[in-house]
Amino acid sequence: MMYDIIIVGGGVAGLYFATLLNSKKVLLIEEHRKLGPLRCSGIVSKRVNNFLLLPKNVIEREINESIIVCGKLGARLGMDSLVINKEKFENFLLKKAEKKVEIKFEIVGKISESYDGVVVSTSKGEYRAKYIVGCDGPNSIVRKTFLKEEPKKFYFGKFCHSFERPANYCSIFLDSKYSDLFSWIAPRKNKVEYGLICERNLNKYYSNFLSSKKPKNKEDEFFGVIPTGLCKCSFPRGILIGNCAGMTKPLTGGGIIYSLTAAKIAAKEFNKDKPDFQNYEKEVKGIFRKEIKYQLWFRKIYSKLSDKRKQKLVKLIAKSKLKIDMDFPITDILRKHKIRVLRSLFG
Repeated sequence: MMYDIIIVGGGVAGLYFATLLNSKKVLLIEEHRKLGPLRCSGIVSKRVNNFLLLPKNVIEREINESIIVCGKLGARLGMDSLVINKEKFENFLLKKAEKKVEIKFEIVGKISESYDGVVVSTSKGEYRAKYIVGCDGPNSIVRKTFLKEEPKKFYFGKFCHSFERPANYCSIFLDSKYSDLFSWIAPRKNKVEYGLICERNLNKYYSNFLSSKKPKNKEDEFFGVIPTGLCKCSFPRGILIGNCAGMTKPLTGGGIIYSLTAAKIAAKEFNKDKPDFQNYEKEVKGIFRKEIKYQLWFRKIYSKLSDKRKQKLVKLIAKSKLKIDMDFPITDILRKHKIRVLRSLFG
């Protein structure tokens, strides 16, 4: 059989993209029968409601405020967000995708081009399609097969859950002893999440953080690699969607909204008689490139800040009474508070 499209990867990006396709012969290949391992905290902006009507069991709680902390200083930061159960979210998408496409749980070993499309070899067979869509994460075999470029940076995240009474806000710690980026304590439905994201020394930071914060009744630990910084996401035989192309936020590592947005743009192209992959890339970069560029720039400056300078940033946040756009925070902040932010960083 010759498929129109083969989707490699059954995470949020691949599954949502599959639900949007019309009148196509599509095969989605995912290696994990229970879907992917939990690698994402699942805190998303309420913008997710623009894409899907989520079942009540997927949403664990709302968070409308975070406390930004460095040393003994803290500041309240407004944010409209939802804590979602990532596993239930992906299974919700899986059920919707099953109505549209064929799904196989197999491991992709090799991808090659043929005269009329692509050939995908798995642990159980060989499949052909006109086009291929990579939604297969940090070590994307689709990206490695068709593109030499990689996302600009790779971060590492680690978190655990503890059965404690959750607060109604998220605590975000900027202290350099806990992470070279940030760490957090976040409320979930009936438990609390302790975690961090960093660029290096993951286990050292994680140990320091847990030793200091002392979670009670800790269980489960989750680890993830987070690519960030947009790379090329189109090629003659297909495209990339999601974090395999660095469609994540360099400051937080979050990528669910970016993945949903890119999947919607991709589906618009693939539902045409002849998809224009360069147009897909142009649209995606038109939405994300400036914000991701600003965040990488801010991240570079942030990496050089002492804790004393970070405390100045916390004071600025407290004074400004900020409420940010979770998905485009730097664009939003610079538009509203450009002079004060620059003074805090460089003054």
